[in-house]
Amino acid sequence: MKKFAVSLLAVSLLFASCDPDPKPEIVNLEVVIQPVFGSANSPVVYNSQQFPMGIDTVKFTRNDFIFSDFALLDEQGNRVDIRNEYAFLSLPDRNSFTLPTSITPGQYSGFAFTIGLDSTINHGDPSLWGGTHPLNPAVNNLHWGWTGGYIFAAMEGYYQKDGAEHPWLYHIALNENRMDVVVETPLDLTDFKTLTLNLDLEGFFKAVHSLSPNEDGDFSHSTFDNGLAHKLSENLSQSFRFASLENQTP
Repeated sequence: MKKFAVSLLAVSLLFASCDPDPKPEIVNLEVVIQPVFGSANSPVVYNSQQFPMGIDTVKFTRNDFIFSDFALLDEQGNRVDIRNEYAFLSLPDRNSFTLPTSITPGQYSGFAFTIGLDSTINHGDPSLWGGTHPLNPAVNNLHWGWTGGYIFAAMEGYYQKDGAEHPWLYHIALNENRMDVVVETPLDLTDFKTLTLNLDLEGFFKAVHSLSPNEDGDFSHSTFDNGLAHKLSENLSQSFRFASLENQTP
């Protein structure tokens, strides 16, 4: 009986070693941010396409972001932090980043991140970051200097006023305007995957607070704006939603 048991174990190990589709011990996750407009997920063409929005007609020319504090949510909803990772996005072209091969394969219930930086990093020495690092000011063009720190989100475009086109410009910064984003959705991360999130640019004006460049102001550098930047930051944090999860292509 003992010999039979040993033989059976050997056969099991042989089959395991010949698994044609072995699962990795750790995986990475590519994240793609896809700009859309409205509940119909209308594609956004930057610099030319106009969208009606109440009394406004808006056009988008710049959506730049700094992301940090990434985490997955386990099946109980607890954070599984992915530490010391940062991303710079400039839509529509620079729209993706890959989190490193350090994720434990498994089932998760969501994805979380922050638009912005904690106070220590925000007001630290920007020259410490290497030439291609997302926090290098030459890479992101989102740094205000030693006292101001980084712009977390630079949102720009045009709107119609009195029959003419006028620019709107919202630069969201300062620690009180950090934006925590949580997208709750089942995620099968048992292999290398690409997660696509829709960024609803209509939500930037409407998700929590209904805002209008015509009525609420078309400019903010996050100070002396009657709270406009903070309201926009709350809108932006609620403007991301799940689009797809697919196997990474070679």
